[in-house]
Order: sequence, then structure tokens, then C-alpha cells
Amino acid sequence: MKRRHSAEPRFADRWQAGQFLGDALAPFVADVRPADRVVLGLARGGVVVAAEVAARLGAILDAIVVRKIGSPFQPELAIGAVGPEGVRVFNRGVVADLGLTEPEVSDLADQVARTRDLLNDELRGGRPAARLEGKLAILVDDGLATGASMRAAVTYARRTASAVIVAVPTAAPDVLATFETHGT
Repeated sequence: MKRRHSAEPRFADRWQAGQFLGDALAPFVADVRPADRVVLGLARGGVVVAAEVAARLGAILDAIVVRKIGSPFQPELAIGAVGPEGVRVFNRGVVADLGLTEPEVSDLADQVARTRDLLNDELRGGRPAARLEGKLAILVDDGLATGASMRAAVTYARRTASAVIVAVPTAAPDVLATFETHGT
């Protein structure tokens, strides 16, 4: 589904954003049984939004822990992201522009993956992740800045889900265009 609203609404909070997204998605998931809908909120900010989406859609709710791999020179600049089950995605253009070597990138990814795994264990408390096999996975975050974390989530979900929808209340225009054109 590649839908967007022409005027980007502003929301009072994440709950309101989730209610809006849930209502907007309802017609597109109406033919999918509620038990076959899994809403995954990207921890941490996306979980609140996802809870409202899941409530509106009568869907299963779970969290997915993904973490941005920041540049060693500018930690807020994403060179990629890590996700569950060893998922790693990279922005090769940024990596090349920064002159990072493959071993450097691999070391950074390993460090972030360890942090991701610890956070995942902390948040899950031993509870397994929702099964996506044969289900519609609706990936929700509170926004897309670089899209790296969402790309990792999409890569993970596409392994087993029958279909994947990305739902965010706000996104950087260039990142939105990339997701609409390529899906990741």
C-alpha cells in the first residue's frame, strides 16, 4: 500500500497519531482477519503509536527492537541499522562518503547489535516475539528521519510475513519518497 495524505496532520501526542493511523489503515486491512494482523511498534517511540493502531484494528501487538548504527564521527548520522535475528542494513552511500572500511562498519554493527540484543532481552523478559508467518505485519514508528531503523524492521518482517505495511505519522520527504518507490 502506498498511501499518503496530502496535508501532513500534526498530532498532540503519540496516542493521537496512533489513533489516526489505525483509522486510516482500517479500510486497507479489512479483508485480513484480526488474528492475522500483527502490529509491531519499533521500540521505544513507536510502541505507543503501535498500541493505538493495534487497538483500532483489533490486531496482535508486539514490539520490535531495532537500533541505528551511528557514524563514529557523527553518532546521529545513521550509516545503517541492526534488527532481530542478525538483520543488518547499511546506507552504502554514507559509508562510502565517510571512507569507512568494511571491518570498521562490521565492528560498529557488532557493537550496536550487542546493545540491541540486551535491550530486546530487557523489554521481552523471556517472552518470544510474535510469529509473523502467514500474517500481515504492520510496522509502526513515531516517525522516519533517515529510515535506517525501519529498513531493518522491514527486512526482518519480509522474511516470513505474508505482507508488510509501514505506518508512520510523519517522515522526512526524501525518506518517504524512497519507501514509496522501493518499499525500503
